[in-house]
Amino acid sequence: MNFSRVVNKSLQGVNMKPGYQFGVGIEYYFTNHWGIQPSLMLISKGYKNEGSYSSDPTSYGSEMIPFKGVENRVYIELPVMLAYRLNLSGAMKLIFNGGGYISYGIDGQNKYTETHEDGYSIWHNVTFSRIGLKRFDTGLTAGATFELKHRYTIGLFGEWGLYDPSYHQFKKTYGLKNQTYGLNVGYKF
Repeated sequence: MNFSRVVNKSLQGVNMKPGYQFGVGIEYYFTNHWGIQPSLMLISKGYKNEGSYSSDPTSYGSEMIPFKGVENRVYIELPVMLAYRLNLSGAMKLIFNGGGYISYGIDGQNKYTETHEDGYSIWHNVTFSRIGLKRFDTGLTAGATFELKHRYTIGLFGEWGLYDPSYHQFKKTYGLKNQTYGLNVGYKF
């Protein structure tokens, strides 16, 4: 399971959105301590957003319009991490890892609702489109995993996007960056 959001200085009211990730990976250790861990994941990301804006910013006392938005995205992701394994005992290990990821968006949509005096306005948009986001994302990832009996794992991880996937109309930079934090449970074959 994970929690994700986007980071942007001008975007107000952004909250974490719960999500998921599933995947498989391999690990190869060059020494007793150092190794590499590539994986292939299906991961959901996105954010929740709520707040209000003025219907006419130039007029004093204009109507404040509340809004809510949810953006859901699904990516195929390839993280590759360098790992350091610390042997706590014969049956327990602590593994620290870090590296990078690349991902490709395969599905997603956003829902945006405004509340006006005369009712609601609701929009649904496909997330990955010419007016939405580009499908490609890349960033850094790091985590720590506890391994028990060479089979069972539980870990924490974080991902920090480096790439702004929004389309830049009129060469304006929006500065959206993905951020994801999560907990994973695994079984080693």
